[in-house]
Amino acid sequence: MLQAEGQSMTDVDTGTPDAGDLTTLNDILRIEQLDGDLFRALPVHHDGRPLFGGQIAAQCLLACGATVPEGRHPHSLHGYFLRRGDSAQPVVYRVDRDRDGRSYSARRVVALQGGEVLFSMAASFRLGTDGAELDGEPPAPMPPPEECRAIPSGLPLEARVDTWPNRTQFFPTRFHVRPVGKLPAGDVLVHAAALTYMSDFSAGLPRLLGGEVLGPSLDHALWFHDVPNWDGWLRVDYEPGTAGGKRGWYSGAIRDEAGRRIASLAQEMVYFDDDSVATAE
Repeated sequence: MLQAEGQSMTDVDTGTPDAGDLTTLNDILRIEQLDGDLFRALPVHHDGRPLFGGQIAAQCLLACGATVPEGRHPHSLHGYFLRRGDSAQPVVYRVDRDRDGRSYSARRVVALQGGEVLFSMAASFRLGTDGAELDGEPPAPMPPPEECRAIPSGLPLEARVDTWPNRTQFFPTRFHVRPVGKLPAGDVLVHAAALTYMSDFSAGLPRLLGGEVLGPSLDHALWFHDVPNWDGWLRVDYEPGTAGGKRGWYSGAIRDEAGRRIASLAQEMVYFDDDSVATAE
């Protein structure tokens, strides 16, 4: 999150977060502005765990959004995961202002740690708040969250599924999800960043790959079809696309409680068979 509670988008949180208190998604996303186009996220963990890719992508979007004219909201982003990050170290975000047109703004951003690029992203913002009016086929029926089973996410996300994935399909491909803690009401950029964070949770390939082992993400894309407002449960459905050359691609739909498709995503990941994992180890 760029701004603290009660501040405008032009204000910046300059406090140092205590990793022990970072229990909500809103806390995890916080960044601070160092200069006009330079931002920093302070460490949120100190146990050496890898930095979650969704966090990097979400904070990249926050940094980009802090540089666009007022009233412009993100409608798409595409990023590349280049190196593994360390959650115990700060991350610096450097934004390039590619263009500000009459209705659209284009930004590029890199996430830096120790002088090396972890992640690069391009994002586009548009003026206006009109949302999608047409939608495709509705998803298959699924029980409401209250009738589903909670699953551990390891993230500030509460996820629920109607069937628990089996041993070879640990990652759920359809689930309900909501953030731990409330997001600031009316802050479109923070809600969009929270959706970006969540969009890297789980994966859509296990059903296609069977016993293959999933590796790191290569690239990630997200499209916002409406102004983000994540104040309740969302339903996520992943659809496996294709796999070959040790790379797998899948897409996904994010819907609100009314069933409207508010965002779509796509991701490409590396995967390994058991022999290649043993060789790598």
